[in-house]
Amino acid sequence: MSKANYAALLRLPIPRRLAAASIPADFADWLDYAAVVALVVFAWGQGPFALAMFALALSLPYILVGPFVAVVVDRVPIRAVLVVSNLGRGLATLGFAFAGDTSVLLALVFLRGCIDSAFTPARQAAIQASTPEELRGVANGLHQAINQTSKIAGPALGGLLLAFWPAQNIFMLNAGLSLVAALIAVSVILPPRPTPSEERGKFFTESLKGIGEFRRSRRLMVALIFSACAYFAFFLYDALIALLAEGFGFGATAFGLSISASGLGGLVGALVAGSMAGKRPMLTMSLAAVISGVTTCAVALAAVMGWSVQLPAFLLVLCFMGGATAFMQVPYRTIVQADAPPDRIARVFAAGEAVITMTMLSAPLIGSFIASQWGTPVAFLAGGAVLVLLGAVTLASHRGP
Repeated sequence: MSKANYAALLRLPIPRRLAAASIPADFADWLDYAAVVALVVFAWGQGPFALAMFALALSLPYILVGPFVAVVVDRVPIRAVLVVSNLGRGLATLGFAFAGDTSVLLALVFLRGCIDSAFTPARQAAIQASTPEELRGVANGLHQAINQTSKIAGPALGGLLLAFWPAQNIFMLNAGLSLVAALIAVSVILPPRPTPSEERGKFFTESLKGIGEFRRSRRLMVALIFSACAYFAFFLYDALIALLAEGFGFGATAFGLSISASGLGGLVGALVAGSMAGKRPMLTMSLAAVISGVTTCAVALAAVMGWSVQLPAFLLVLCFMGGATAFMQVPYRTIVQADAPPDRIARVFAAGEAVITMTMLSAPLIGSFIASQWGTPVAFLAGGAVLVLLGAVTLASHRGP
């Protein structure tokens, strides 16, 4: 059996503690999602504009603030960032419980995102510093699986708790999760950072060194372009799954099952991808894009042609699509950790996240326009075609690992 497996990773104390800290940290991102929506919509009577602002408050910190916060993350001890960022997120979340109107609540959501934009690059730096190179793919698979589980179970658990608790209690519980994550992160003792290869410049100049690494490394640049295009393709149709399910004659229950199937596929895919991504990450990403794109095109063509699809087959396809998505996410992080210098890893990761998030935010509007003009299946067909083309071009142009 290969040594690059999850048992080998979890036998190492620091990676094990980092994974343990990530469980409450990632759940803290999603547990109060339903509570925020319920408070804004049902308690305060807000509509689509407030929900759109909520979505922006969740996303914009990683574009506007993340690349600058990453400069600090690269300069201070990683463990300190892991601890302080979780404490800061907990305080921001606690503030949710005392917010009196939508504007204050959304400002706190944005503030929490700004703090979280420090935690995520710090976690990538911690994986790089504490994990042997042959186990980094496995480590990224594990952390992606934890994150995927939190996205599925967090909102579901929060929605269940809303049946018994007011939203304010859920906010306080969620703040407690961040405190637990901070306490565990105290035990993540990492080796000292290497001495920077050059003198520090001005703050803004230092923030640009993250994106500069992508220009320096061809593999990093290819991986970033690939990931940005892949996310764009996913989000062309991600918000339209309910309409596709309706087109096949399925109801609300089937839609709920389809979301669960996609999430389960992402969870399983992350764990499998982690075992494979360490050796040939670019090949893994490219093949996953081709396979996912062909599958997406196939289900879209079935809808266009009016062919009947049984619910189990539809759920299996969505499970497979979710798994293929993980096969494109896990290798990207493995490449960043392999190619980014340790004294710039946070800036490299944050710059990449900013580019990917900007690209991703444009996709739903384009996808909804395509669906409104030519039908929902055509948006899926367009996304699938982008994935096939992306995977094929990357396979043809990149010969290395």
